[in-house]
Amino acid sequence: MRNPAAIIFLVLFAMTTLLTYLSARRRWLSLSASAVLGIIGASLSFILFMFSQNGNLLQALVFGTLLGTVFSALTVSAAGYFRANAAKPSASPELREQPPAEQ
Repeated sequence: MRNPAAIIFLVLFAMTTLLTYLSARRRWLSLSASAVLGIIGASLSFILFMFSQNGNLLQALVFGTLLGTVFSALTVSAAGYFRANAAKPSASPELREQPPAEQ
């Protein structure tokens, strides 16, 4: 991987994945909006990465779209899981906040 363009597109893919996770986890966008934007961004950057590596447009389109979609779906599902579990109260009684003592 000595192609500087490929490295730029790979970094763009990683940043897209990070922004997709943060937008879903921090509730900047809804899960569906984060998924759609993540799929578009990750697929586009992965297509450009694969095209800069081997130059085969059909292979870059097929595998770039497939891998971009899979990575975005996994990212949004992980963010949705952590977002849902962060909203639940803790089941452990010693971690719950104690009510103030009455005098």
